[in-house]
Amino acid sequence: MAKKKKSDELAELRDRLRSQTDLYMDAEPLLPIARALQEAIDARLLGDSGSAVDVDRAWDDALHEVAQRIIRERLDTMDPELVLRLYAEQVGDDELKATLGEWATRRARELELAHRREDVRTEAARSGSVALAGLEPGARLRVALFDPAQRSQARKDGSVPPQRTMEFRLVVPERGEVELVSDAVLAFTPQETLPPHCRGSIGAAITAVDGTCTLEPRLQLHAPLGYDFGGGPQNTPQIIGFAEIDEGALLLQ
Repeated sequence: MAKKKKSDELAELRDRLRSQTDLYMDAEPLLPIARALQEAIDARLLGDSGSAVDVDRAWDDALHEVAQRIIRERLDTMDPELVLRLYAEQVGDDELKATLGEWATRRARELELAHRREDVRTEAARSGSVALAGLEPGARLRVALFDPAQRSQARKDGSVPPQRTMEFRLVVPERGEVELVSDAVLAFTPQETLPPHCRGSIGAAITAVDGTCTLEPRLQLHAPLGYDFGGGPQNTPQIIGFAEIDEGALLLQ
């Protein structure tokens, strides 16, 4: 008798799912919602094998899960001020409030980072120099280096590739401290490279009157990259053509 009851409950749940999914299928833009809803129901059916199925609760939980997923996916496409107004004035559900609160905090950090990087790019375009102190720890920095004779083409959109590309993870940006991620040169380039994962400093090499050399934590366009990975400050024979950060965002050119 219990088996028949469970079978009837499963059949009822599947019928409800089928009828609702058919409605969704009539509107192509809602197909992802229908598929997500079906996956959520299936997960609950599999998870409830061998026990009684609460049809209404399974359905409500699936709807809630899919709604939360849609909210998370759609928030980034909405106007931030609209979302924050909704969060501040209209949201009462604790879980939804937490979701919006997390999004608002993350979005605020993203906007702050974007504004800071835009300030760095603006200053770089004006001065041809990037102060590493304006960047955040953990960011990936790629520096494209060119033969000085190719200065006119030392650009991301130039006709020649970089002779050497060095990628770093910023550790203490304001001091120029980095971890080397990779150091690659073009084939047949007579250039020794540095081993990955070594730590040191990069910047613009400044030579004092007494001959001592220090690294100022900044990148200077069309100048060598200064570095010190344990052997004292040195300069690359190539010059900086451009620099990118993280997923290829142009920082200096």
